[in-house]
Formats: sequence, C-alpha cells, structure tokens
Amino acid sequence: MSSTMQSQPSLTTTEIMTILDGCKQTLKFVQSCAAYQEIECSERFTTSNDLRLGDAIQSLSEVGQAIANIEFYQNHSEEIENALNSTFTA
Repeated sequence: MSSTMQSQPSLTTTEIMTILDGCKQTLKFVQSCAAYQEIECSERFTTSNDLRLGDAIQSLSEVGQAIANIEFYQNHSEEIENALNSTFTA
C-alpha cells in the first residue's frame, strides 16, 4: 500500500512577502480597470460587510507590515534588549 500523505507547504518569510506583494499588486491592477470600477460603482454591488477591493489591498498591506515588524524584531532583538537595558541601568 502506498501512503498518500500530503506535506504542508513550506515557504520562507521572503517567499510569503513576495506572494502577498504579488497579490496586492494584482488586486491594484484589477481595481484600476474600468470594467471593475464600473462593477464596483453599481448600486447592486454589495458584500456582507460593505467591503471593497481597496479593503483587501489594505489588509494585505497591514499583514505585510506586521510580518516585516516581526522580522525586524527577530533580527534586532538583542540590540533592542541591550538598548532597553542600558536605558534602565543608566
């Protein structure tokens, strides 16, 4: 018998950021198209939370910023801790 276990996708943080940025750029492209703008401006265009494509773009930007913040902290945590410690011991 063969095992059909599926492995979990494995992405680096850089790959995740690249994918998120690509999605954001794609959505911006769609948002700028006249055909989409016409659809979104229709009085029949509704979503359950009154969301628009711009909201999805903003969400992706915020997620990307949160990831960048974590990466910065992880890469500089020792420097940050040393700076905080020296501030409190001075």
